[in-house]
Amino acid sequence: MDDSDTWERRGGPERPASGGPVRGVDGSEPAQRVTRTVALAVTVLFLLVTAAGLGWFLSDGGPLSGTGSEEADAGAESGTGESAGDGGQGGADGSADPVTVGGDDLAYTLPGQGWHQLDAADVPEEYTSYAVHGSDDDPAALIVTGTRELNALEPLPGAAARLALEAAGPLLTSGGTPWVDPSGEREVGGSPAFGMSVGTEGGEEVYGRFLLVEVDEDTGAFMLGVNTSGGDEVTAHIDAAFASVGTP
Repeated sequence: MDDSDTWERRGGPERPASGGPVRGVDGSEPAQRVTRTVALAVTVLFLLVTAAGLGWFLSDGGPLSGTGSEEADAGAESGTGESAGDGGQGGADGSADPVTVGGDDLAYTLPGQGWHQLDAADVPEEYTSYAVHGSDDDPAALIVTGTRELNALEPLPGAAARLALEAAGPLLTSGGTPWVDPSGEREVGGSPAFGMSVGTEGGEEVYGRFLLVEVDEDTGAFMLGVNTSGGDEVTAHIDAAFASVGTP
């Protein structure tokens, strides 16, 4: 695959997000349906778009063969997940203070400005935590964590590429040119991990981050952040959350 092909590597997470149909449904639908659409509907998109390209991504000459961006997951490499605040108190603008959130296997610092977590009863079963920027019904961005079964014979970079493009599949429908920027293998809390940035350029630009941590040979813990209409500030929030990720 050459540079003229649909998939292109781009140069890092500085691209702003200015809108796009991450949810794949209209904004009137509840957040639980929205999130399930992200989780379940994207596998077919991934297979259609990357059936020819996945082999290149995993080949010696493909982008997953190198270390990619050294900065994108710098915090994940350190495996720290310390909170910047103790939460529970709102700011003058009504935003919550930063808090540490996550599931049994991953934790991260959720930025306070405009972000909040869904109540436990509203988190779809596909995830262990779910936070949004903006309203529950029509969020501008989201950060979720969860677990997935891993194939013991599948290399971690391959599993990360597959799950990242599944989870961020709605990014591919925004009309822009998709890009993937792997950040290479690293460790989170002493466990092997692999991170990627994904998005589109041109048209309705969107931005996403994905991290997969190998909990054991059969289980991976993942973190997904997607910004469709929150702008540069929310993109920076997502990057900061990924920089803080660690194990509880």
